[in-house]
Amino acid sequence: MENIEQRFYGLANRLSPENLCCDGECSRSQTRARHQQIMREWKALEKEVGRKFTLAEIENKQIQEYMSRSNKAAV
Repeated sequence: MENIEQRFYGLANRLSPENLCCDGECSRSQTRARHQQIMREWKALEKEVGRKFTLAEIENKQIQEYMSRSNKAAV
């Protein structure tokens, strides 16, 4: 499950303003397209996990808590 956490963190990192717009190098349409692609990946990952996560939950590392609880329940 660590891989899922890493994937969420990676997506969250890609959503940061400086990464999303490539430090201002991307046009608005390029930035919008990048955001839409990241969000498609985010939704697919949520579907894989079976739960929606907000960016704030990922930033606050609440996914670690959720994944550890779901791992214990699976045992």
